[in-house]
Amino acid sequence: MAKYIIHFQANPEAWPTDPTAVLGLWEGVVGAATALLDAGTISTIDWTSNSEGYATLEADSKAGAIEVTAAFFPSFSQSIEEVVPWAEATAAILAGARAAAEG
Repeated sequence: MAKYIIHFQANPEAWPTDPTAVLGLWEGVVGAATALLDAGTISTIDWTSNSEGYATLEADSKAGAIEVTAAFFPSFSQSIEEVVPWAEATAAILAGARAAAEG
């Protein structure tokens, strides 16, 4: 399985302005995200502010990661990037550099 890092950010124009409605939205988002954490679907969720943060998950494909995050749109937008573990990435980088040097 591939590992993905998700940068999520609240879409202010998609949020209600009534404080009671905002609270309801937050309760729904927190509940849904907590369920994904508890189920092991998402590995981590970390906030960088009250409206933005990062999450990580493993999925068979980027489409799988998109499926998990789709439920949070339009309240949040996400960018999803595949990350490669250090050992795998550095082996590939060194192999490519060696091939270029042998050229």
